[in-house]
Amino acid sequence: MRKARGRPSGQMTHRRRQVLEAFADAAAHGERISWAALARRCGLYDYREARRIACDLRALGKISI
Repeated sequence: MRKARGRPSGQMTHRRRQVLEAFADAAAHGERISWAALARRCGLYDYREARRIACDLRALGKISI
């Protein structure tokens, strides 16, 4: 039986931590953050990456969107 390759799913990665901190920072200041602004703040390629990572964090139970 072969093991799955790569990183185990459900771990907190560097990018997930960045997005989580950006959400927490925006919530602390009482502001809303757009996907594009989130992508710029975290140095992501585009807003779709920010959305994908936010959905991952929601699945992990870290945020509620």
